[in-house]
Amino acid sequence: MPLTSVEKCIGSKHAKRISEAFKDAKTTSYQTMRRKLTDLDYPASRIHQMPNQAGAPRARLDLRMIGSHLALEVTGASGRVTVDAFGAPETEDVNVTDVKRKPKLDAPTS
Repeated sequence: MPLTSVEKCIGSKHAKRISEAFKDAKTTSYQTMRRKLTDLDYPASRIHQMPNQAGAPRARLDLRMIGSHLALEVTGASGRVTVDAFGAPETEDVNVTDVKRKPKLDAPTS
């Protein structure tokens, strides 16, 4: 689901905030990641564990509220995290962990 320009902007701000908080932190487990996200005042009920990606812990942060489709995927690695904003249907019937994301393709080099 595509994000609006406002959701993209908000997603970028959350991504920057999270990335800065995890700077130089060893993020080797989901529990460590969850604790850091709750320390940033994200509600524990909105943090969802995902299967590890190449051994790195992964979580989704559900930020959908009142018409918003914003969710974040946070993947940890030693010393850094990556945070990607994506859109999820607003309905309560859809769990943020069930949303299938389209892979980002690199732009052609030639």
